[in-house]
Amino acid sequence: MRFYKNRVLEGVVKIDIAHLIDRLERLLNKSRRIPLTSGAIVSSDECLEIIDQMRVTIPQEIAKARRIEEERDKVLALAQDEAERLIDRAHSEAEQVLNERGLLEEAHERSAAIVEEGRRQAEETMRGADEYAIRVLGQLEDQLIAVQTTIRNGLEILQQEGRRRRLTTEAGLEDFGAATEGDSHGEPASGS
Repeated sequence: MRFYKNRVLEGVVKIDIAHLIDRLERLLNKSRRIPLTSGAIVSSDECLEIIDQMRVTIPQEIAKARRIEEERDKVLALAQDEAERLIDRAHSEAEQVLNERGLLEEAHERSAAIVEEGRRQAEETMRGADEYAIRVLGQLEDQLIAVQTTIRNGLEILQQEGRRRRLTTEAGLEDFGAATEGDSHGEPASGS
C-alpha cells in the first residue's frame, strides 16, 4: 500500500509509462473547456491517480534501463573474452603451422587473419550492444520527457483552475457586499 496526500494506491501493478501518458492525455482531452481561455476543468482525483502511478512506474523504467546497461556490459565482457580466446587460438594455430609445416610466412598470415577476425567479431558484438543500449535508453528518455511535459501541462491546468475559482469567489463576494451595502442604506437591492 502506498500513501500520497491522504490517498491510497493499492496493488501496485507494472504499467507502461506510455500508457499512463495516454491516460493523462485522454483525461485532458475529455475535460470541459473554460470558455475564452485555454484552461479546462480536470478531475484532480483522476489526475493525481495517474501521477501516483507515474511515480511508481518511472523508477521501474529507470531500473529497467540500468538492467539493460548491465546486460550491455556483460555482452561487452563476453565479446572481450571471445576476442582473447580467438587471439589465443590464433597464436596456438600459428605455432602448430610452424611445427607441422615449418612455413613461417604462412603461419604469420594465418595468425594475423585469425587475430583480425577475432577483433572484427568483437567490434561487431560491442557495436551491436552499444546500438541496442543507445536505442533503448533513447526511447526511455523520450518517454520521460513526454511524462514531464504531461505533468507540467496538468499542473498548469490545475493552477489555472484554482486561479479561476479564486477570481470567481472574489467577484461573488464583491457582488454580495455591494448588494448588502445597498440594503443597509435603505435602498432596494435590485433595480426595482
